[in-house]
Amino acid sequence: MLVCPDCFEDKGLKARIEEIRPQFNEGKCDYHNTKKGVPVVAVAEVLKDVIENNYHLSGYGYDGEPTGELLLPLIEDLARPDQFEIAEELQNELINLDDYWPPDGGDPFFADDTGYTRIEQFFDDTHSARWQEFRSEIMSGQRFFSRRARDLLSELFDGLHLLRNKRNVRAVRTLKPSEVALYRGRKANVADAQSRIRAAPEKELGPPPEKLRGAGRMNPSGIPVFYGAEDIETCLAELRPAVGETVMVARFRLTRPVVVLDTTLFASPPKQPNIFAKSHNERLSLWGFMAEFMSEISMPCLPDDEHLDYVPTQVVAEYLVHEHLFNVSGQERHLDGLIFQSAQKPGGKNIVLFGPAGLVETEAKSRPKTNPELAGLQVVPKSVVEMRIHGVSIDALEVGSHLNEYDG
Repeated sequence: MLVCPDCFEDKGLKARIEEIRPQFNEGKCDYHNTKKGVPVVAVAEVLKDVIENNYHLSGYGYDGEPTGELLLPLIEDLARPDQFEIAEELQNELINLDDYWPPDGGDPFFADDTGYTRIEQFFDDTHSARWQEFRSEIMSGQRFFSRRARDLLSELFDGLHLLRNKRNVRAVRTLKPSEVALYRGRKANVADAQSRIRAAPEKELGPPPEKLRGAGRMNPSGIPVFYGAEDIETCLAELRPAVGETVMVARFRLTRPVVVLDTTLFASPPKQPNIFAKSHNERLSLWGFMAEFMSEISMPCLPDDEHLDYVPTQVVAEYLVHEHLFNVSGQERHLDGLIFQSAQKPGGKNIVLFGPAGLVETEAKSRPKTNPELAGLQVVPKSVVEMRIHGVSIDALEVGSHLNEYDG
């Protein structure tokens, strides 16, 4: 039997058949005699990989009947052939392609009386393995000018711009000035410090001077970045002030659109790519890894932390900002920043802006919006507020007991 893309309704399968069709010269499609056909076994081989990677055998119920979806209806649901006999032929070819060996105790994966259930959670440690190899290279191998580390990051984040959540929001996208307000604050418990902030908030609340720039999870010492929060409550929580302290907070706005990676999206389910797409499994694997990576960069920086522990995420940030190119609205762009979950306030979001995007204008005036080197932030006039802390909330969990035990 020879079939063609027009024999199927699924767009992903149509594309795969178009891709493999040049390999065959058997003749015209049996159902569309003006179209070049491919052997139905070639389509079955595509279907075989999809089912084996995304379904498992569901077993049998108490009545001895198979649970899950039988093979023939599953083929119809996935491939959506326009002729029932095509589905029947695909089933026959799948059973013939099954390479189990009964003398060794093997059981068939494909059978007409077997049920199949979709694998809900896709498990693939490819990206996690790359991440661990990268960490090892950076921490104990070659840290600077490591070609292997760069190659690993390129492999790790390939296709990141294609990821979307179920609401169809892209993980890598352009953030417009009208879409976000940013808040940044500083503890100021004496009147002199408060006066300086009111007089020059762009200087006092912007990125600190070079010699005072400490290391963070996304930046090494000395490199200017802007850490801000998307609301005042999160801003205060991130500063962790004590009761009785005063915090001065200002609102900042973007002066131009910036390209950001929103890691908070990875806490929600992804938009499922077409199951026949070659990148289907790779995208789901990347989504799962990014959910883990999001947790790592959201961890609070503690006073006793070793700055060496920050090196992997610092290198990732520098790579994404300066090396990796993302296709954003048809243009190749570097990242300007990342959005990540607050470790201090549930539901809160923080943003870190790098390079020119994280610099604050010293005076508010109009500038050409096409110049990518202009400072990306302005202080909103008259937005500085003084916040006195009257109470804090502590949420603690007992993780172990260290009481000495004595024999009676």
